[in-house]
Amino acid sequence: MTDRNRHRVTLAEVIVIALLSILGAKALQIWTPSFLAKDAPSVSGPAAEPETTPVPGEEEIYRTLYEALAAGEREIVFDFDCADGIFGIYQKVLADHPELFWLPGGGSMTKKTSGYETTVFFAPDCPLSDGEILSRSAEMEERAREILARCAEGETLWDRLLILHDILADECDYDTETAALLLADSRNADDAVMQSSSAYGCLCSRKAVCSGYAAAFQLLASRLGAECRRVQGTELSAGAPHEWNIVRFGEDYVHVDVTWDDPIFTGGSEGGRSYDYFCITTAEIEKTHRIAEPESLPPCVSEVYGYYRRFGYELEEYGFGEVSDLVARQLEDGAERIYLKFPDAETAQKALDDLLGEKTLFSVPAVKELGFHSAGGSASELGTVCLWLSE
Repeated sequence: MTDRNRHRVTLAEVIVIALLSILGAKALQIWTPSFLAKDAPSVSGPAAEPETTPVPGEEEIYRTLYEALAAGEREIVFDFDCADGIFGIYQKVLADHPELFWLPGGGSMTKKTSGYETTVFFAPDCPLSDGEILSRSAEMEERAREILARCAEGETLWDRLLILHDILADECDYDTETAALLLADSRNADDAVMQSSSAYGCLCSRKAVCSGYAAAFQLLASRLGAECRRVQGTELSAGAPHEWNIVRFGEDYVHVDVTWDDPIFTGGSEGGRSYDYFCITTAEIEKTHRIAEPESLPPCVSEVYGYYRRFGYELEEYGFGEVSDLVARQLEDGAERIYLKFPDAETAQKALDDLLGEKTLFSVPAVKELGFHSAGGSASELGTVCLWLSE
C-alpha cells in the first residue's frame, strides 16, 4: 500500500466515516483506505528488566483487533506475546462482525523476541484493494438501507425479522456452484467464493451459500435491534458443513435458517419459501441439523415463536374438517400458498397424498367457490404441507 499524509482527511475517508457509522460497528471506527506501514521495532543495548504491567487479556486483544480491522489496517502490531491465541480471537471478531465482509478469514503472524520484549505482527488476508472495499461498502450500505426500510413496516421485532427472512429467501439465490467448490476445497478463497460466503454476496450479488445468508441475516437483524449470532454445524442428510443463526427474544432463544427456507430447498420457485426454520427450537432443528458445539449455545426451547404456531396453522393430526377450515381461512386472507403443520413428516405426507393424490382438496368449499382446478404441493421433513393453487 502507498503511504499517505494521515493529517489530511480525504473525500473517501469522509464517505467511509458516514458508512461505518451505520454498518453495525459498536463504536465508530474510521476505515482509512491506506495507512503507514509499520516496521518491527529494533532493540539494542542490554536487556531491560521485565516490566510488571500485566499482559492484556482476550477481551483487550479482541477490541484491538476489531478496531484495527474496522479501520482497514493490513497489519496489527501487539507489543506483548499473544501469538498462541491471536488466530482464535480473530475468528471470534469475524463471527461477531459480518460488516467486515472483505476478510475471508485467513492471515499470517510473525513473532519477534528480544530480551524480555516480544512483538507480534498479525496480517489478515485481504484480497481486495482499498478502492474495491470502499465501493462495495457503499453498495452494501445502500442495499441494507433499502431492506431495513421495508422491515420497518413490521410492528414488533418478530414481525420485522419475518420480513427480513422473506426478503433474503426471495431475493437471494442459493449459489450451488460455489457450494460445490467449497465442498471440494474449503480453503478456496477466490473473490467469487468470498463474495458468496459473505453478507455482501447475499445482499448485493444476491447469490450466496449458507454462510452468506447467515452473515446477512446477522448484520441486518442486529441493526433491527435483535441479538443475533451465527451457528456452525452440519446437515444430517449429507454431512456437509452448514451455518445458520440464533436469535434472542427477551429471555428466549430460537434458531433461524434462512438458507433452508429458500425456495430452492422447498420444491423450487413455484413452491415458494418455507417457514420450517424460522424461530424454531433446538429439538426441531436437530431433526435435520447437527450443531458443532451445542454446549456453546443457550437452550432454545420455547415453541411460541414458530411461524406456524404464531398463525395457528398447526394440527395434531390429519382430519379433513380441520384442514378445510385452515385452507378456507388462509384463502380468505389472500394467501398465495397454504401451510399446514403436522407433528411429523409421516402425517404430512399422508395429508398431501389425500389432498392432492385423492384430490380431496377440491372438495373444500372455499377452493370450489374460488374456482381452483389445479394445485401443487410438497411435504417437508419437519411435517409441513405447502399447497399452491391455480385456476
